[in-house]
Amino acid sequence: MGIFFQPAVFYPAGSSPYGITAADFNGDGHLDLAITDIGTGEVAVLLGNGDGTFQAASFFDVGINPTSITAADFNNDGKMDLAVADLNGSDIAILIGNGNGTFQPATAVAAGSNPLTIVSADFNGDHKIDLAVTDVGLGNVDVLFGNGDGTFQPAVPYSVGNAPYGLAAADLTGDGVADLVAAVGGDNTVAVLLNNGDGTFQAAVPYPVGTGPMEIAIADFNGDGKRDLAVSNFDSQNVAILLGNGNGTFQPASFILIGSYLEGIIAADFDNNGTFDLAVADNGSNNIGVLTGNANGTFGPIQFYPVGSYAAGLVTGDFNNDGRTDLAVTNTYSDNVAILLNETNSPSRGAPFLNR
Repeated sequence: MGIFFQPAVFYPAGSSPYGITAADFNGDGHLDLAITDIGTGEVAVLLGNGDGTFQAASFFDVGINPTSITAADFNNDGKMDLAVADLNGSDIAILIGNGNGTFQPATAVAAGSNPLTIVSADFNGDHKIDLAVTDVGLGNVDVLFGNGDGTFQPAVPYSVGNAPYGLAAADLTGDGVADLVAAVGGDNTVAVLLNNGDGTFQAAVPYPVGTGPMEIAIADFNGDGKRDLAVSNFDSQNVAILLGNGNGTFQPASFILIGSYLEGIIAADFDNNGTFDLAVADNGSNNIGVLTGNANGTFGPIQFYPVGSYAAGLVTGDFNNDGRTDLAVTNTYSDNVAILLNETNSPSRGAPFLNR
């Protein structure tokens, strides 16, 4: 059994789209998309129709060079908001949602020197959403506690190494609080920051991965109930798999050769068999590589699906409400987002492209 996606369908998404997230921004029960536009300093919002198609983008100003984006309810009003890392603006843009797919004007929150990748979670257990962001310029991960009203406390920096890029949050120790993992591109490592339970973090512990690590996916790849890591390596053109020990430590990396210049990576159960699979943005060949999980920490042959030019950001969601997990991919150089609808186990499915 393989994983099968329909050919990509493209939607204009502004100028140099890069980061992407999915949430229901207008309360209609369908997933929508929000995408950072590096070229114009905007966020493009594409409202979903619930059948896998999307409406034309609306645009909201955020800053100078927005890269990464996360969606959560920052002011506890039941409506989804947005936080955007503004690489050259040295801050985070907060956009409070109106609940109808539109957003209030962005407000800026200081976040180090060059914030790049942003995630949201409740790090200190106060039931208010917090933020964490990699600071490329200073080599930190900055943590900002949320006040529950859409504002945030000053950033607390944690040193992780030279040029941190990607960032992911998940409970790595089973204590019920989210820890952090940063891809440290300048050191060719991932840095693991374990949460003390109150939103403060222990000193970063580095683990070697490939050359030029970019993004991180966290999931249980071998079915032992412990969180593992998958890391896309831009320069060594492979994915590093680090199996977790359940206490926040990890075994040495094993590697899967994918292709050229990898960026976004995401884990999901695409074939609904209870095992996590992987999708990787291979921007050197303008493809998405999909790998079927074997439930033991290894993965099946790579299936490639063509998308637009310079595939960068990935997000998953059931965009057509058929119970299968679909993909959306930002194409930075072709100024669009590609939607790949999942047809696994469908009688009408087609064969994947460039299967090898």
